[in-house]
Amino acid sequence: MAVELQQTVDRVNAKTKILLDRYALIRRRRDEAEAKVAELEGELARMRAENEGLRRQVEFLQLATTLTPNRRDVERLRDVLAGLVREIDKCIADLNE
Repeated sequence: MAVELQQTVDRVNAKTKILLDRYALIRRRRDEAEAKVAELEGELARMRAENEGLRRQVEFLQLATTLTPNRRDVERLRDVLAGLVREIDKCIADLNE
């Protein structure tokens, strides 16, 4: 009976050691996973901030492009101004006569 009890205790001890080893392994993996999650969350926050900065830059550039006249608009405006100057010159010439 004492031999059977000792064998049972030895088996329980062996199984307990296996369980403790598995627990330590799982805990180590969990800690590694939590560290990786924290790292990825930091990277995500940095990328979101960079993304927001780039969105603001795109918006600014779109606004700047919209406000900047293109070559055709400048030429059209010059033609309009030249026509107005000619009309003013005609009016002045008519007044001088």
